[in-house]
Amino acid sequence: MVVEDIKNALLEIGAEEIPSSYIEPALKQMEDYALKAFNSSMLRYGALKTYATPRRLVLMVKNLSPESDGKTEEILGPSLKVAKDAHGGYTQAAVGFASKNGLIPEKLSVKTTEKGEYLFFTKKTKGEKTGKLLAVIFPEIIKNISFPKTMIWEESGFKFARPIRNIIALYGKEVIKFKIADVDSSNWTTGLHTCDDGKIKIDLPENYLLTMKDKSVIVNQRERREEIKKSIKSVAENIGSAILDEELVDNVNYLVEYPSAILCAFGGKYLDLPEEVLTVCMKKSQKCFAVNDKNGNFSNYFIGVKNGVAKYLEIAREGYERVVAARLADAEFFYRNDLKKGLGANIEKLKGVVFHKEIGTVYEKVGRVKQIAALFNEEFNMRIDSGALERAAMFSKADLVSEMVFEYPELQGVMGRIYALKLGESIDVAASMEQHYWPLSALGRLPSCPVSSLISLSDKIDTLVAFFSIGLEPSGSADPYGIKRAGTGFIKVAMKELPKCDLTGAVEKVFEFLPENVKNHPKSKDAYERLLKFFRQRIENFFETEGYNSDEIKAVANASAANKLETLGSLRPKLDALRSARQRGDFLSIAAVFKRINNIVNQAEKQKISVLGAVNEDLLVETAETALYAVAKKVKTEVENYVSESGYNEVFDKVSEIKPSIDAFFEEVMVMTENEAVKLNRISLLNYIKNIFEQFIDFSVLRY
Repeated sequence: MVVEDIKNALLEIGAEEIPSSYIEPALKQMEDYALKAFNSSMLRYGALKTYATPRRLVLMVKNLSPESDGKTEEILGPSLKVAKDAHGGYTQAAVGFASKNGLIPEKLSVKTTEKGEYLFFTKKTKGEKTGKLLAVIFPEIIKNISFPKTMIWEESGFKFARPIRNIIALYGKEVIKFKIADVDSSNWTTGLHTCDDGKIKIDLPENYLLTMKDKSVIVNQRERREEIKKSIKSVAENIGSAILDEELVDNVNYLVEYPSAILCAFGGKYLDLPEEVLTVCMKKSQKCFAVNDKNGNFSNYFIGVKNGVAKYLEIAREGYERVVAARLADAEFFYRNDLKKGLGANIEKLKGVVFHKEIGTVYEKVGRVKQIAALFNEEFNMRIDSGALERAAMFSKADLVSEMVFEYPELQGVMGRIYALKLGESIDVAASMEQHYWPLSALGRLPSCPVSSLISLSDKIDTLVAFFSIGLEPSGSADPYGIKRAGTGFIKVAMKELPKCDLTGAVEKVFEFLPENVKNHPKSKDAYERLLKFFRQRIENFFETEGYNSDEIKAVANASAANKLETLGSLRPKLDALRSARQRGDFLSIAAVFKRINNIVNQAEKQKISVLGAVNEDLLVETAETALYAVAKKVKTEVENYVSESGYNEVFDKVSEIKPSIDAFFEEVMVMTENEAVKLNRISLLNYIKNIFEQFIDFSVLRY
C-alpha cells in the first residue's frame, strides 16, 4: 500500500433542525457504531471524529486504508482416521471437505491437535475495497442512530429525528452510492438555511470544514462554542460583562450554525424583580444571557444569539426584546400575586398535590418531615430552636403551588427563599426552603446551616423509607424517582452535619411515621434492611467517585460500625489512614496475617466450634501465646483510646506492633491441638485479636 492510496472519508447527514438534546447522544452512537464497523471490517484508519450543527450530523475518518486487511485462517476438516481408508486412500469425507472448499484432497495438509491428527488447509481471504465496504457501513450508521422521538416523512417509512434532506458520502473524491429514505447520497450539501439555499459541492473530505465555514456554517461544535462565548463577551464589554451560563452556552451551541450575538435591553422597571426570575425568563423564553454592569450589578441589558451572519440585527433585536418584555410582564404579575397571597395560603393547597399515588399528598409529606425533623433534633441533641424548625418544615414545599413556580418549575425552592425573606421569615427558615433540596447534583452544594441540613435530611429520608416500603427501589442505571440522588444526598449531608451520630436507630423510627397503608404494604417487609443495604452501596459509590479503591472502601464499610449508619463522618479519615498504611512496606504481610486469623475463626464457626468465650490465661501453656495475649490486651486498650479520639493512623501503628507476636504464635503454637480445651482457648485468643480491629477494618477483603 502506498501513502497516496490512503484517503479521508466523510459522512454528513443533512436534516431539518434536530432538537438540541438529541445531538450529543446521536454523535456518540455514530462514533460507537463506526468504530465497531471499521474494526470488524478490518479497515485501518488514523482518526475518527464527529461534528454537529442543528441541521447536520457529521462523521470524518482520517487516513482510511484503500482496502481492508486480508484474512488468514485455518479450516479444520475430518480426522485422519476418518479421512483415509485402510489402504491410505482418501475417503468420501475427505473428498467432500476438499470439494466444499474448492480444493482436491491432495492439496490438504495434516495438523496435529490435542485430539489427534486432522486434515486442514489455510484459507487466505483478500481484503475488500474500502468504497464497497463504506457503501454498507455508512447507511448502517444512519439506520442505527436512535432518538427519543422520530418522524416518518416519506413512503418508505424510514424513521429519523427530523426529515433527512441530503447525505454526503465520500471516500476521497469518490461518492459512495446508497439511498436512505428518499435521499440519494452525493457530494453536495446546503449552507445556512436562513440565507443560502444553494447547493455546496464538497470535492474532498479534508476541505469540508473550511468550505462550510466560508459559507457561514461552523460545523465543528467545539469551535462554534468558543465563537459563541467570544461573540457574547464582545458585545457586552461596553456595558460590563455577560453572565455566561455554561449550560445555556451548550444549549445555544446546538441551536445555531453561525452565531451572532446581539445586545438587547428590557425596561428598567423590571429590575425590581429578583435576579433569578429575570435570568430564568430570558433563558427559558429566548435562550438569552444576562449582563452585569461595570460595577457588577445586574443590568437591564441582555444578549441574544442569532443564527447567521450579522445581518438584520435590528429586526432580530426587536424580536428578542418584544418576547422578553412579554415574559417579564407575566413574571411581574405572578410575583406580585404570590407576595399578596403569602406563603401560608399555599400550605393548604398542598393537599391537592399528589406526591405519589400510593403514599399520599405533598401536604402529608410535609407533616412527616416536621415529625422527622423534631425526632432528629432531639435524638442527636442538635439544639435547634423547635419553633424555627417547625416553621421551616411547614413552609418547605409552600412555593410549589405559587404562580411563579407553576410557570417556571426550575425556580422551586429559589422562590420559596425569596418569598420567605420578603414576607419577614428568618434567614434560616428562608434558606431551608431552597437548600433542603440540596445537593442538586453529584458535585452540588450542601445546605449551609443546621436548620436547612435537618430539613434536607428529613425530606430525603422520608422519601427513601416511603419508596422502599412500597417496593420502588432503583435498579441498574435508571433512577426515575430520584431515589439514588436522595440516598447520596442524605449520606453527604449526614457526613457533614452529623459525623459522630449513630443514625441507625433514628432511621428505623422514621418508618413509624409512614401512613398505615404504606406500613402495611405487601412490599414493606424487610424494607429497613433493604434500605441499609442501599445506603451501603451509596456510601461505596460516593467514595469511589472520590478516588478511593473499591477494596479499601469495602474493608472500612464492612466493619460492623459502618454496616449500619454509625459515625459516617469517620469513614473518610479511616480510608485515608488505610491508604497511608498501605504504602508501608510491611502492610501486605500484615494483611496476610489478619486474613489468616479471620480464616481460622470463620472455619471454626462453620464447624460450630465456640469462639465467643473469654481467653483463659491458665490454658495459655506456650510462651508465644502468653506473650501474644499480653500484647493484645495492651493494644486493645490503646486502640479503643485512639478510635475514640479519631486517631486512625495510630491504630495502624498498633497493628504493626502486634504483628511480630502473632508471627511468633503461628511459628511456635499449633492452634488445632488434640487438647479440646486448649484448642478452644487458642481460637478464642485469635478471635479476641480479630475483635480488636474488626470494628475498624475488615482485612479479609483487601487485595494484595
